[in-house]
Amino acid sequence: MHNFPQGCIGEPLEFKGPGLHTAKNHKIRILPAPVNTGITFVKMPQKWGGVKNKVSIPAQWQSVKELPLCTCLVSEDGHQIRTVEHLLAAFFACGIDNAIVEVNGSEIPVLDGSAQLFIQGIEQVGIQQQDQSRIFHKVIETVEISEDKRSIKIEPADNLELDISISLSHFGLLNWQGEVTPEIFKHEMSSARTFGRLKNGLLAKLTRFQKDPICLGANMKTALVIDSKDNILNKDGLRMENEIIYHRVLDLMGDLMLANGHIKGKITAKSSAHRLNHGLLKKVFTQGSVETQFGKPIS
Repeated sequence: MHNFPQGCIGEPLEFKGPGLHTAKNHKIRILPAPVNTGITFVKMPQKWGGVKNKVSIPAQWQSVKELPLCTCLVSEDGHQIRTVEHLLAAFFACGIDNAIVEVNGSEIPVLDGSAQLFIQGIEQVGIQQQDQSRIFHKVIETVEISEDKRSIKIEPADNLELDISISLSHFGLLNWQGEVTPEIFKHEMSSARTFGRLKNGLLAKLTRFQKDPICLGANMKTALVIDSKDNILNKDGLRMENEIIYHRVLDLMGDLMLANGHIKGKITAKSSAHRLNHGLLKKVFTQGSVETQFGKPIS
């Protein structure tokens, strides 16, 4: 698997729409990037307010700012781009290792709440294979973090394997386990939508967090909405039986892209959240618990 070529997008591609948390309209433009450069988000200049010059933020765990219910990247001078995880998950599915993502605004458009529309757009413009092999990080010792009833652990394995679970009152214990490859993820999990309870969305809209708003753009077009009895309020219901647990896999895959390479290890997660995913990456790399297999020229 470590001989897989790196990839970038074939042609520039644009997406636009409201953000999940800000509800404001945002536009992004994805551009090709050279081998071994990874994913970089670039906050573009604005005519009124905002940044005056381009601000580059690498998609790495070191750039994370902890905010509720999303993955947020922040520059050294405090400029941030929120909700990058679904786009990064689409990059994983499509084999995009190197890209520049220009962002007009402060959040990635949520689209339908999954990675599906990003993947469709990328496949329409094509994926360019590059002349170096993909970077892999092989876990060599077990690392675990936990808080209250949440936990996440990674241990050595030859490929990426998951055992992920979440417990919801009326749904009971939801679990998925198995190996995850870009192809498996693309065909089985990438269309799973972000989900949340109606009362939590209403509360967020009423309280209207001023600096970092939460869930203002959440509705039945952008998310899977659940009531207090775990009824699905969306007209067409679930897209697939495992949609809820699959979206937790989707979020995790997006967050793992912050490793600037692909992880090899077995991850066991119980009611995990973005902050635990970020914390796991930080601990793995700061403790030196991985061996990195760098890209090599492909003849």
